[in-house]
Amino acid sequence: MHKKFFVIVLITTTLLFSMDEPDQIQKPKSQPLQLQTTLGFTLTAGNSDTRILTIDSDIKKPFERFIYYTKFNLAYGTSKYGNGPRIETTNNWTISTRIDWFTTDKRKSYLFISTGLSGNKFRGYWSRRNVQLGAGYNFFYNVDTLKLKIGLGVDYSKDNLVVSGSSDDEIFFALLKPEFEIIFNKNIKFGNNANCFVDFQQFENYRINSQTYLNFKITNRLAVSFNFTLNYDNKPRMIPEIGETGKPTGKLILAKPADKIFNIGISISV
Repeated sequence: MHKKFFVIVLITTTLLFSMDEPDQIQKPKSQPLQLQTTLGFTLTAGNSDTRILTIDSDIKKPFERFIYYTKFNLAYGTSKYGNGPRIETTNNWTISTRIDWFTTDKRKSYLFISTGLSGNKFRGYWSRRNVQLGAGYNFFYNVDTLKLKIGLGVDYSKDNLVVSGSSDDEIFFALLKPEFEIIFNKNIKFGNNANCFVDFQQFENYRINSQTYLNFKITNRLAVSFNFTLNYDNKPRMIPEIGETGKPTGKLILAKPADKIFNIGISISV
C-alpha cells in the first residue's frame, strides 16, 4: 500500500511543480565551479557532549539546465557518550550529492534527486543511506537578494543500526524541503535549509533536520560562518547504556530525540 502511495505522491508533485506558464527563453550566464571549504570548531548537546574540529566542503556547479551540488562534512575529536562519564573518539561524517533539473528557462520549477551517506554511532546507527526524489519551486527566481524554495518528494532511508533489530532499519518518508536565504549586502547573508520527514506507514514517526547559518564576508575569498543545526527524531534508535563506571551496563536505552550542534568556522571560497 505504501508503495502505491509513494508513486502517487511522486507523480502529483512532479506534475504540480512542472506546469509553468510559457515564458521567453532567458538562458543563464555560464558560471564556473564554486568551491567553499570551512574549518570550524563545534559544540554539541544531546546524545553526546562534544568539542571537536570540523571540515566542511561545498561544491556547486551551475549548468544551463541544472545545478550539481556535493557536500562533505567530517567531525573529529572527543565526545562524552550520552550522560555517562565515558569519553570516546568522535568520527562522524556525512557526504551527499544533489541535482536540481530546471523544467523551464526561467528556472522557477525544478526536479531534484539527491543521495546521502552518513554515520553517527551516538544516535544509534553506524551508517545511514538515503535517496530523495521530488519536485520544487523557486518563488523569487529573478531576485538576487532573496531565495525561497519549497520542495516536495519522497525519501528512502536505510540504517545500519548499532543495536540490530531494535527498530525499523528501512523506511519510506514523505519529504518537505524548505530553503530560504537573505543577502543583506555583499558581505552578509542569512538562511536556513531544512528536511522534514514523515513515515508513510506510521505518521507519528517523523524527523526534522534543520541548519540555520549566518555568514560574514571578510575578503572576496574569506568569511566567518556561524551555523546552528537541529537534528530531531521523535522515534530515536536504541543505544547501549553507559554506567557510572564508564562501561556498558548491558542494558539498552533510547537515544535522545534531539541533537543541537553549534559551529563557528572560517570559510575559504575558490
